[in-house]
Amino acid sequence: MRDMRHLAGSVFALSALAVISCGSPQRPAGGGGAGSAPAGDGGGDVAVGTGPGVTPANVCARIAELRTQGCELSTLPEEECRDELHRALEERGPDSRTATMQLGRCMLDNESCDAIAACVDALVSEAEPRTCEQGGGGAVVLPRAEWEQRHGAGATRYSSVKTTKAEPVEVCGIPAQMEWLLGATCDDGSRPFRDYDHAHSARVGNVGEGGRCGSIIDLYEVPCPEGTYSIFIDAYVCPAD
Repeated sequence: MRDMRHLAGSVFALSALAVISCGSPQRPAGGGGAGSAPAGDGGGDVAVGTGPGVTPANVCARIAELRTQGCELSTLPEEECRDELHRALEERGPDSRTATMQLGRCMLDNESCDAIAACVDALVSEAEPRTCEQGGGGAVVLPRAEWEQRHGAGATRYSSVKTTKAEPVEVCGIPAQMEWLLGATCDDGSRPFRDYDHAHSARVGNVGEGGRCGSIIDLYEVPCPEGTYSIFIDAYVCPAD
């Protein structure tokens, strides 16, 4: 069975499906559309569009079912899962809704972890990056040297980074948001979050367009002994390579 940890990030990163494709190989010429496995993937038969409708209840029940098969896609309780997927479907705009529907179909229409992973691989391989000048949604690509100097890169303490909606921490993908939050510490060296889902629970919501290229910015409230930090994060900034 393939490593499913990247899917765990995807489940609650549905509005950033284009972002998590940074570094993914391009879809081979003649490959199928979203929901079909790339040739030679080895994930087994991949189905799409044949099961029940994508709803927070259906998808979260499926996640719970997959957990019994050893596919740990999330540790969130089912009620919190439903709340998160409702936000992805109804509150984060059309790109989020489309990505949520597509990934939900992957989970509802395929039996095995490998088949689900193949379906998701096919989705993310079709994502297209953009430049600031192009506008719209999706990941913004920067030259590697510029990306390595992005705001928040290398930060080890929350207090060392001043963030705003206009100047957020910049990362490539929602999983990278969690990694940044988990990697930084309070001034006394303590870590306010125990795991990925705990860090995700600190999300207040999105605050609309901001950052260098008008991407949707997320706000997290991070509790530390010295006070609570408002951390604004742009998850749509990726290296060009």
